[in-house]
Amino acid sequence: MIDVASLVAPKIPPSQQNDKPRKDRRAMFTPLCEKIGEKKLLLWLLPLTVIVSLGIVSSGRLPAPVRAEGESPDSRQQQGNTATSTSQAPATHRGEQNDRVGVAALVLPNVRGNASLALERIENYVRKAAELGAKIVVTPETCLDGYVCHQQGLTHEKFCKLAEPETGPRIARLREVARELDLYLCVGFSELENDQLFNTALLIGPGGETVGKYRKTHGVEQLYEIGDELPVFETRHGKVGILICFDRQLPEAARSLAAQGAELILIPSNGMWGRMNDALLRTRAYENGLFLVFAHPRDGLVIDPGGRVLAANMSVPGQGVGLPTDTDTEDAGGWPEAVVRKIDLAAWRQARGNLSNRRPQLYDNQ
Repeated sequence: MIDVASLVAPKIPPSQQNDKPRKDRRAMFTPLCEKIGEKKLLLWLLPLTVIVSLGIVSSGRLPAPVRAEGESPDSRQQQGNTATSTSQAPATHRGEQNDRVGVAALVLPNVRGNASLALERIENYVRKAAELGAKIVVTPETCLDGYVCHQQGLTHEKFCKLAEPETGPRIARLREVARELDLYLCVGFSELENDQLFNTALLIGPGGETVGKYRKTHGVEQLYEIGDELPVFETRHGKVGILICFDRQLPEAARSLAAQGAELILIPSNGMWGRMNDALLRTRAYENGLFLVFAHPRDGLVIDPGGRVLAANMSVPGQGVGLPTDTDTEDAGGWPEAVVRKIDLAAWRQARGNLSNRRPQLYDNQ
């Protein structure tokens, strides 16, 4: 039988105890025990005992520690203070240790048949991104013409009238914007060169100059010529590579850029988007230890080298795999947006462990 009365009886220090028998002190609680029952009273007391114990621990009222022979009374106190201050210091993620650079993915639904409107909207959202701190901005794939390459009845002659050379007036205007805002602008457009068409991404520098140019190399649409290089470009923030849309689906393309030292890959796109795309891009970032910025008419993503999505937009939520933005899905439910996030290239530059574990002699010939 559990003596519940002894549990609830007040504890009297020995110095204050008198000769009154202990059983008489417990007798005052006997009626209570009989009235509600010992088991119920015990169930009520156990949680109270735990709460009181936790209160003692949290308040720091713990028994004094046992000191080793020759140890001063203050030495453990100093150790405790040191441990407390260390444990309370917030952990800083390695991606937030240095000066960071703002990157932006412009989510711009396609505008077709209105070149001036398309240019105006690109400029407006580049400015919005700059206001939010972006210094590297990416547009969707061929956003100057609205990705018209899949339209029925499109001929080479018609397409050439919609395309523009690198020295064209719309590109010239975007050079002025980049110069004014002191940023890098990666713009996707249909490039015309010597009567040939290319699906191109042009990297414009803060001075309005051409830092680099990339032409799509995989899954190239009809009427476009196929690019044959995977270059990496130097910027004031680090080394940058570019892939266009389908290029990201083949692991060798991103790996080639990483092997050349790319720390950031910009991906103008106009095709697949949604959860499947998110998983694919997170894998590309993780396996190569670099950042990705993905710009699409329906979606914008910023992903870090650990595969984490740092910033995202999906203007048609709930889609498992988005459809390509061809003529059947033109501007369906989309709205423009600038997805901006600051990233720390310097911190990740020191922690690129995945590539160091490669054994090229086993598989570079495949």
